[in-house]
Amino acid sequence: MQAPELSLILPVRDIEIELPGILRSIKEQVGAAAAEWIIVDMGSEDQTVLRAVQYIKEERLQGFVIQNGKGSVSAALNTGMQKAAGEYLSFVFARRLYGGYLSSYLEAARAAQADLVFGGLDANAEQLKGKPAGGDGPWYVQQMAQGRLRIDIAALLLRKSFLQAQKLYFQENCSHGYSEEFIYCCLLSGAKVARAPVALKRRRELELWRAKSAPAGREIFQAIEAMLRVQAVIENRCPDNRELCESFEERKLPETVMDCVDVLLREGLGYNTVRGYLRVEGYDRLLVQGKKTGRALRGRIRLWRMLPWMYHPR
Repeated sequence: MQAPELSLILPVRDIEIELPGILRSIKEQVGAAAAEWIIVDMGSEDQTVLRAVQYIKEERLQGFVIQNGKGSVSAALNTGMQKAAGEYLSFVFARRLYGGYLSSYLEAARAAQADLVFGGLDANAEQLKGKPAGGDGPWYVQQMAQGRLRIDIAALLLRKSFLQAQKLYFQENCSHGYSEEFIYCCLLSGAKVARAPVALKRRRELELWRAKSAPAGREIFQAIEAMLRVQAVIENRCPDNRELCESFEERKLPETVMDCVDVLLREGLGYNTVRGYLRVEGYDRLLVQGKKTGRALRGRIRLWRMLPWMYHPR
């Protein structure tokens, strides 16, 4: 059997109806590349595992299904990474599917010998016009922290040997913010980055559309803890990069706190309850404003602090 160049890792749970379409969509864009399919089941109670095994067998794909128990998505991704045999790996999520990018990513990775490849996600890509296709990881971190760039974990290609050498993995006890933290840590660990010349497009007709079963509640604060861990890495590895340190402290962290506030308010919590949570956890002290804080974010913070009963989540 041919050694795989690409390992595709799919964390799944109870998607027996959507699974064939998702797998077929990914198979179409893999093309002639030698690919390995790693489907990690997170305790499905329907026929998801059976459908996955049948598809792999019927399509004569190289791959297997792992029953990982009722754990987190991040735990499933770690399991898939540990089992992957490909030179490169990519993650596929039922709720967020992109089409027509994998072959371009592989070409970019081969040409640049890149550790991390991403594509043009949205209008923010305009900010990168004129910039080199490959670049310094901390520079990309700064663009992300300043809101000029988004890199989606669902449209990413990574070199496995790089992840192993840097001992990079997802925080398994984290359900919110784990993917963004992982991307930041990859960029801060010296990844050789390449941007593939492809505009990413969602395959919404194939995505899982069912509503999530439970509100996030206070677990949403895991996103703040994830960004605090990233800040610690930045201060350790890039202490002299004041532009980056300030961007994270004055924009990314307060923005993350306010995004968590928005989630809790949309879930029906009262503003006094949310303010109490922030005060008890000490997150209200992260609402720092400085020269890197954008006007819109300043307005959100000011209104939340002075007139919380008039604040409306975005």
